[in-house]
Parts: sequence; structure tokens; C-alpha cells
Amino acid sequence: MKPLMYSQLDANTHNIGWRREGNEIRYYKNNMRDGQQPFYCLTWTIQFPHDQDTCFFAHFYPYTYTDLQCYLLSVANSPVQSQFCKLRTLCRSLAGNTVYLLTITNPSRTPQEAAAKKAVVLSARVHPGESNGSWIMKGFLDFILSSSPDAHLLRDIFVFKVVPMLNPDGVIVGNYRCSLAGRDLNRHYKTILKESFPCIWYTRNMIKSSLFIVVTLRCKSARKEQAEL
Repeated sequence: MKPLMYSQLDANTHNIGWRREGNEIRYYKNNMRDGQQPFYCLTWTIQFPHDQDTCFFAHFYPYTYTDLQCYLLSVANSPVQSQFCKLRTLCRSLAGNTVYLLTITNPSRTPQEAAAKKAVVLSARVHPGESNGSWIMKGFLDFILSSSPDAHLLRDIFVFKVVPMLNPDGVIVGNYRCSLAGRDLNRHYKTILKESFPCIWYTRNMIKSSLFIVVTLRCKSARKEQAEL
């Protein structure tokens, strides 16, 4: 949990990015309260590496919306990965940013094989401050899009629906937990307010549609087998 520091001079002159720094790290309850909830302080000491420098601090290695777009562009431009990974727009956020959806599965040889596949839904960054979630998601995508025999088997068995950044507005403006509307999207999965919570509304409908498609395919397959009999 040591804090991270980014020095612009080190980045420009030595190509050194974010790194763990700090000593005498303490996290403790202070004397302030918000109703019944106590407040806490995080303190540490740091020696800046240069004079006339600009430094930034973070609690974990950042992963930005631009980082995600660059990653997805590399996947879309890959002649191999693009065969079993389809990228589309799930919706637009309140600020008009694209919420991306990846559908990952190997092409099925028959309708029956497609019908047998179960849907697996993954998402990250509903809380924008949890940048470690994006790094975990990147690790998963690196694996499931790889030539690993295990990854190939999983793509044969499942259809993966991936929303890699559910709250892009919060990530872009630097919120820790909330959306652009100042709401915790994790508390609004039952919302009917499509215009206020588009990311959640469309994600929920995507999950319902994925389950409906699987059920429909199985029903059609069953009716075909009955007709053949």
C-alpha cells in the first residue's frame, strides 16, 4: 500500500514512470466524525527527487480511459484476435463517452454448438478509483485473447461479454466512487432511469439479452430435434 509517485522530470529525462515511494506511512483514525462515521488520515513522508519539478501521487497504478482505448484499438487491428473478439459500443455515458462491449468466443461450427455455449459477463471500473480493477481486467483479456490452449478451450465453451470500463465519466474526471451525476452506480442496478444511468441500464439489458439469446437458441434447437423425430 505504499503510495505511488510520478515525477515529470524523471519521466522526460530518464523514462521513469510511476513508482512506489514514501516512508513512515501511517493510517489512523482522527478526531473528526461525519455523524456516526469516523474519519481517517493517511500520512507519509517523501523526499522529492528534483527541484522545479511537478509530481503526482496515486494510491495505485493509474489506468486511464485513453489506456483502454489504445488497448482496444490494438485488439481490433489484430488479424487474429479480431476473428473471435468483436468490439462494439454498448452505449454513451452522460458525458457522451463510449462505453465499450467486447464479445469473445470462437466461431461455432453448428447452431447446436452455439446453443450449448453459456454466457459469462465481466465488468470493471464501476467505481472509477479502483484502477487495480482495470489491470485485473487487462490481465484477463491478455489471457482470453491469447493462443493458450486453455484460452482456446474457454472460447469454445463460453461466450464472454466484457464491459472493461463501466464508468468512463468517473474515470475521466477523477472521481473515486461516483458517476458524473455524483451517484454510486453499484447501487442502481435496479434503476428504470435510462437517461440518468445509461451505463447501468444498458449493461443490465445486455445481460438479459445474452440470457435470452442462449435460451432462444436452445429452444429452437429443441424444436428442430423434435421435428426431426
